[in-house]
Amino acid sequence: MKRALIIRHHEAETMGAYFRAILEGRGFQFVECNIFESAPEYDRFDPPPLGDLDLVMAFGGPMSVNDDLPALHAEREYMREALAVGKPVFGVCLGAQMMATALGGRVEPSGGYQFGLRKIHVTAEGDADPVFGAVTTPLVPTLHGECFTIPDRAIKLAEAHILCRDGRYRRINMAFRYGPSYAFQFEPQLTLDELRVWDRVFSGDYNLMGDAFVPREESARNLREFTKFAPEHQRQMAALLEAFILNAGL
Repeated sequence: MKRALIIRHHEAETMGAYFRAILEGRGFQFVECNIFESAPEYDRFDPPPLGDLDLVMAFGGPMSVNDDLPALHAEREYMREALAVGKPVFGVCLGAQMMATALGGRVEPSGGYQFGLRKIHVTAEGDADPVFGAVTTPLVPTLHGECFTIPDRAIKLAEAHILCRDGRYRRINMAFRYGPSYAFQFEPQLTLDELRVWDRVFSGDYNLMGDAFVPREESARNLREFTKFAPEHQRQMAALLEAFILNAGL
């Protein structure tokens, strides 16, 4: 039985039902490390030894990767070791930012906030990538206010524009590859059911988008648009995960 470590930073942010089904179908057993269980101190990170794992998956959360929290410091060191030995890592949102900083990159406020579907610009390398090339419709669900630099020896796969609160647009990185590992500043695992939970639990995040957005309207638009797009999102992200597993030799 193969073993995948699932690192979660918030109770509402999960691996997603169809990701779980794909991995279970591939013979994976899950080991969960729920950092949110030690809130508000966030002082506990107790994963198994890397040698006991085949895959590390880290998902999002409301804290910043730059917060001075013991669990995040320990997670970064664990991630750094995993990446150094070539253990496949699949990082989403905060998990992607953790990968970036573990590899020597930086994470900083983007100047804006995204909560909803956004167009991404896939690079030539991303289009040719054996995993990221599964993204044939460059539209993804997002929930973030920070962005990462591309670490040395990593390959940029996608970028996007974000509308900053001061009215200007800024280009930010959205995905990179490092060996067999991938980092995503969007939510490949997201399901419609999970978005409905996020829309309630993280409703205050719509206020972070700036004066150009009306929170009530953004919430309605987010739910309406993703309801239509969810089948296509699930199709291409299921293909992405399958390609990731194959490419990593899992």
